[in-house]
Amino acid sequence: MSKKSCQDKHPRIPKEFKGIQVNCCKFTRCENFGLTPEQAQETEIYKEYNKNKLNRQVRESDPFYLITGGSNGISSIKCRSCEIINQTSQSKNQVHYIIKSNQAVHEEYERISSYLNETGSVCINPDCDSHITGISKIKKRGKTAKGTQRFFCNICRTSFVDKPINRPHERPELNKLFFKELVGKSPLRQIEFKLDMSMGMIYRRIDFIHRQCLAFVADRERKLFESKSFDSLYLCTDRQVHKSNWTNRKSKKNCEFYGIGTADLTSNYVFAFNFNYDPDMDPQETEEESLAIIDYKELKQNRKFARVWLKSDFDASQKEMRKRKEKLAGSQEEYIEIKTSEGFADEFSSSENLGKDTDIPVKGMEVHNEYTMAAHFFLIKKLTQNAKKTRFFLDLDSGMKTWYLAAFKEEIQAGKSDGFLVTMAKEMTVDYKRSAAREAKDKIQEFCGIPYASLTHQERHRVVNDMIIENIDNPFIPSKSVDAWVRNPMPFMSEPEKMISSFTNIDRYDFEHQANLYRKGSLHAIDRFFMQIRRRVYMFERPFSSGSNQFRIWNGYSPYNPAMYQKLADIFRVFYNYCQPSKKYKITPAMRLGLAKGPVDIEKILYFEKYKK
Repeated sequence: MSKKSCQDKHPRIPKEFKGIQVNCCKFTRCENFGLTPEQAQETEIYKEYNKNKLNRQVRESDPFYLITGGSNGISSIKCRSCEIINQTSQSKNQVHYIIKSNQAVHEEYERISSYLNETGSVCINPDCDSHITGISKIKKRGKTAKGTQRFFCNICRTSFVDKPINRPHERPELNKLFFKELVGKSPLRQIEFKLDMSMGMIYRRIDFIHRQCLAFVADRERKLFESKSFDSLYLCTDRQVHKSNWTNRKSKKNCEFYGIGTADLTSNYVFAFNFNYDPDMDPQETEEESLAIIDYKELKQNRKFARVWLKSDFDASQKEMRKRKEKLAGSQEEYIEIKTSEGFADEFSSSENLGKDTDIPVKGMEVHNEYTMAAHFFLIKKLTQNAKKTRFFLDLDSGMKTWYLAAFKEEIQAGKSDGFLVTMAKEMTVDYKRSAAREAKDKIQEFCGIPYASLTHQERHRVVNDMIIENIDNPFIPSKSVDAWVRNPMPFMSEPEKMISSFTNIDRYDFEHQANLYRKGSLHAIDRFFMQIRRRVYMFERPFSSGSNQFRIWNGYSPYNPAMYQKLADIFRVFYNYCQPSKKYKITPAMRLGLAKGPVDIEKILYFEKYKK
């Protein structure tokens, strides 16, 4: 048995970092679900298991988790209770979970949530108690020569300044028109021609508008966790994949980035849309520091730069990457079989598919997709913390379910949050979608004996609920899986052949309550936002590939600088939430959520500080 003096300098499972611990069992039907290593060590079972080792220089044993792997830099925790469940059941649930760095999750969370921080509220020194605990011991201390507010921390005696004041720039009368051009699918070259602006002026103007949008939306969204409350929120989460153009004509390799977004199903308000790209990190400096400290020899969860893709990680990933071909032309049952079987086979919680035609960016650094997903759910957790109940409907995508469970494990255990997976036949053509919608209406008529068009809104819900209750009694269960899939019979063209599976315990509700949850299950709100941003922001337009370029993708509208994805996504999210009323309801998503009294004029966003006063 190993002596304690011979143990590694890092714990076998990374310790909780600033309230974040993502390494635990994530099977909701297991008694160890959400049990962190810190909580496990406080249990009587753990103490009894190691009572003869407390005063000896030997490593303590864990009665809950077993550490496996490590030879390839990746280690996993194996839930002993889940293993017993598998041995006594024909269904095979996930047993292993790749160990991740809690510090890396927190770093990514701080990056994507930094817009919510009000300058002067806490100290900027990461080692200061004010920064760690959020306790404000900050005082104003004059201004700089340029008029920027200076702050002073009474705890660590650090002095820092506010964000720079937006100085007057050339031709400010074009700001509103420029904003409209950005969200009206005008390419930058067209803006250059129409407004007679240089490209340097255009990029500076985008940076200005981006800063103003973040300042405006931060002021509104801070109300979500400071003053507003909700009885329940129905949220849906999905992802988009975007590829920036290659910068090296010899290799012609794209950089692939994932944008994950969450929207409210009732109001259509988009809470966040985050990309796995950090523009502030320097690849060359990071690579040099990583080599200097021999970071690559550590297990991945113990590395200083665990959050980002290093060249060594990328090369190793390309060697080990095996191609996955999914049979999307089959039925939804076949699709679910493939996704669930692949998920259990490789035990990975990331869906990054870095093939031979992809590369990592030369400017800024790409973040491991799973850390962005985890940080995204922690951000949503912060924004929805005043909701009494949350229900999440997630796309059937690798890792999304895992990181929702890691972020909301306390709420799930308390019965305040429920999670569902949603899948549908997305690859259908319009004609097939219409046919599927007609078939769904025919089935409803066959079930109740009344034509679908003759039913009122309430009657349709009543009939659909009755059909769902029948499906609950006879669900589709994939082989080697514990997930039960229920078909939603609603005739929606946008979501044909929709099936939903609950992966949290909803058996505590009666059948009528369960049927309501299955009926409401949808990805429509976030898919609508994705559709709008593709149609209205030129950089998000779908690229094309052809056999003549060996199916490599190049799009004249895609950016060469990946940072543009996040900037334009933030700008459009503010416009979509606050400025654009829906044709059906004549109000904006922010109005429906209670964050605005009316459509916000673009000028109030561009000159936020003036109107705030």
